[in-house]
Amino acid sequence: MRKKGARPSRCERGPGSGGVGISMVGVKGYLLNEIRLKVLALVLAVMLWVSMNYLGELKMGFSVPLTFSSVGRGMMVREADTKNVMVLVNGPLSVLKNLKAGDIRVNLNLSRAGEGRQIFTIRKGDVVAPLGVKIEDVKPDYVVVELDKVVEKRLRAVVELDKRWVSVYKVASWYPLYVDAEGPKELLESRTTLETLPVSGAFRQQEEVRDVPFDTRALPGVRVTPETARVILKRIGRGPAP
Repeated sequence: MRKKGARPSRCERGPGSGGVGISMVGVKGYLLNEIRLKVLALVLAVMLWVSMNYLGELKMGFSVPLTFSSVGRGMMVREADTKNVMVLVNGPLSVLKNLKAGDIRVNLNLSRAGEGRQIFTIRKGDVVAPLGVKIEDVKPDYVVVELDKVVEKRLRAVVELDKRWVSVYKVASWYPLYVDAEGPKELLESRTTLETLPVSGAFRQQEEVRDVPFDTRALPGVRVTPETARVILKRIGRGPAP
């Protein structure tokens, strides 16, 4: 039994006393510790992102067209057995993540190449890439190229009329009578004429005029001047076209 007028002991004090102060200190410490952990986690996440995007390296492969330059005077590339090569590169992620196939070029210098079929080695030094990109490998590492002499020849123009119109129209005239062709010697050496594509269309008039392209499908690499012939057709039959 407590004596009259005696001060209550610490354990007897009510909820509004110093016990509340002790509880608040614990809560503040807990919250402060949580904030520190979150800040530390954020810093680690930023460091990881930086290391992945700017400090790490990546390997990538691109299919790139093969081009040729410095072909000898009076020579041309008639055929190459490889059109595209696979280029393997590596470098920082910050550089490679925006790299495109169009940023890389593979070019062979043929200044010393002669006439005929030849094998050329494709080296890493033949690859041009943006700064910071390292060339690891090129596949295939060779290409077979056929070079031919370029010749100029005058060919007689011949007009071909679509078979559907042979009994209805005739070729009255055309211009030019001759064309100038420039291309590989092997293709033009024995050729004396150049035909047009078959002349056709929705013909109804007594006289029809058409500009018809010359047929160069069998002459890859040949340039023809002019590229079309102006053809005049005259009707010879009375019935409709078959």
